[in-house]
Amino acid sequence: MNHIIIDVPVLKDVELSPMPRLNTPTTSAPLRGRVSLGVAAVRRLTAEQAAQGDEEWLDFLESESAHSDYLLLSLVCAFRPSDNDDPFVDAGLGIRLEAPDEPADRQPIAWSIAPKKRLAPAGGVGGRIALTAKLAIVESTLEVTPNQQHEQLFLVGMGERDSDPEWRFKATSSVPLIGDETVTVVVKAPTGAAVRAHVSVAATVRQRRLGLIPYRADLPPALQTIDLQ
Repeated sequence: MNHIIIDVPVLKDVELSPMPRLNTPTTSAPLRGRVSLGVAAVRRLTAEQAAQGDEEWLDFLESESAHSDYLLLSLVCAFRPSDNDDPFVDAGLGIRLEAPDEPADRQPIAWSIAPKKRLAPAGGVGGRIALTAKLAIVESTLEVTPNQQHEQLFLVGMGERDSDPEWRFKATSSVPLIGDETVTVVVKAPTGAAVRAHVSVAATVRQRRLGLIPYRADLPPALQTIDLQ
């Protein structure tokens, strides 16, 4: 098993714009200072790197090198409390992978993702991740005791082996949606192809006057589209 250090990213505030709803005029103002997104960290997983400590990883990468590249993509999304006590109810972070110049059967996929399930916020950014010999991300097992069976999941990740992984966050009665959250993807891409990742962020806020208001982040190009290779 190989461990990789993930650097702490620079976080940039993004604006949340209210999403239009059917037959309902939009009266909510954009939200600022509630969500920050980190500059994505991208790292190619090379056979040379694997050779320094994991022979099984080296064998896998060498066997795949004729048709597939593997890249590690890490992204941080930070949720902040509001001054007027309007809490986040839920949120979503999506990544759409594409190789614009490649046919449908040579599009990139999320080979492995993390996290997949969690009952509470992680409480931090950066750190280390572990990869198995076949580049699956190793994460702590979610253990649910009998006393926890009634609790809702705070985070669910989905879309492994697809081109559009996403993570859904949900505040619970005991866990507010506040803090920094890191998501990680091992991307399998066609060898030598230009590959991009398009990022989207959405959230729902409960306002005392207007109720549940859905928002979508207006991301600048530098945060919205990531050139992986």
